[in-house]
Amino acid sequence: MWKKIASKILLDHPRLKVLEDEVELPNGHTTQYLKFETIGNGVTVIAVNSEGKILLQKEYSYPTDEELYQFPGGFVPLGEDLLHGANRELMEEADLKANHLVELGSYYMNNRRSNSKMYVYLGLDLQSESLAGDLEEDIQSYWFSEAEIEELIKNSEIKNFSVLAAWSLYKLKQN
Repeated sequence: MWKKIASKILLDHPRLKVLEDEVELPNGHTTQYLKFETIGNGVTVIAVNSEGKILLQKEYSYPTDEELYQFPGGFVPLGEDLLHGANRELMEEADLKANHLVELGSYYMNNRRSNSKMYVYLGLDLQSESLAGDLEEDIQSYWFSEAEIEELIKNSEIKNFSVLAAWSLYKLKQN
């Protein structure tokens, strides 16, 4: 186990807090280690409509300078119920509410820098309901069959790790 000796804040922004910890490694050496303070977790919703189609969205990603496929979802601050956060994100990004949410699993979003997790939900029994979205979000929604999504993955058209991880959980929970 590593032992924290000291910690200092390098960046304190409402969306990200970056810390530099001085740590002692098991071999006795000390090093500086960058990490992000956990200010919340994430949710991803795999929304399935009454025809069995699955909602995928495209949104512009500034760092990659391209539109990427994603499932609806986003940040849930500490203190907000994850189920509430999942439906809030679904209403903000897709103008939908899931009357039935099933947790499929979770994974660390960046285990080398944070202990924040992404929680993946299956959203069923959808109804129209909306909340105002984020100013930065310009999202287009598409409904695909499972086979069409797998073809997008096979053709490397889905590049977002979060979609690939969520899809893995979804497919494994079906069996």
